[in-house]
Amino acid sequence: MITVSLLGMDHYEAISKTKLLHKKLKEAYGVEDNELEFFAPESFIIHDGFEQTSFRLNVKVEAPYEEQDKETIVKDIIFEALKNVAIHIRVVFEYFEPEHEYISIDPDYPEYMSEKNTVKADDHDHDDDYFDPTEYDEIHDEPYMGDIISEFDEYIKENPDASNEEVYAALAGIRDKVTASHHETDEDEQAFEDAEAD
Repeated sequence: MITVSLLGMDHYEAISKTKLLHKKLKEAYGVEDNELEFFAPESFIIHDGFEQTSFRLNVKVEAPYEEQDKETIVKDIIFEALKNVAIHIRVVFEYFEPEHEYISIDPDYPEYMSEKNTVKADDHDHDDDYFDPTEYDEIHDEPYMGDIISEFDEYIKENPDASNEEVYAALAGIRDKVTASHHETDEDEQAFEDAEAD
């Protein structure tokens, strides 16, 4: 198995870039489709306290020792394919003896997910048939623009020796009152809009 790790690269961009890289590296190494994979973790390259992501990219290629003679070709393919991803690119090769690699494949499942064997869930976010106005109201509720801090400050001034529990109860009471008042305003606005529509 050959694994190419893209360290410090946006993992969504990595998905599109590896489509091109997969075919070229598979041909360069002369391996089967299932003998090459990519690893793109969410990661940052950092130097002296500054994030270097999209400026520098580290690529690590893990391969069996027998593939060592392909290094120059593979390095050139990687540099060319990723030249628009970062300004500076570092490629390092790590080799291992194949007898020290162990892979467990479950015969009840395909070896890799693909377009052919992956089921995509329906996306109802933009489907009018699934529009639920109550859900929309909950998500898009107007924020309260009033002043609750002054009321809380007034309570603290009047009750300087109040315990934490009393302060919390007062704050919860103010919050409940403001929430109820806010929803009454929403209902009044809705009633007004309904009346105008009639």
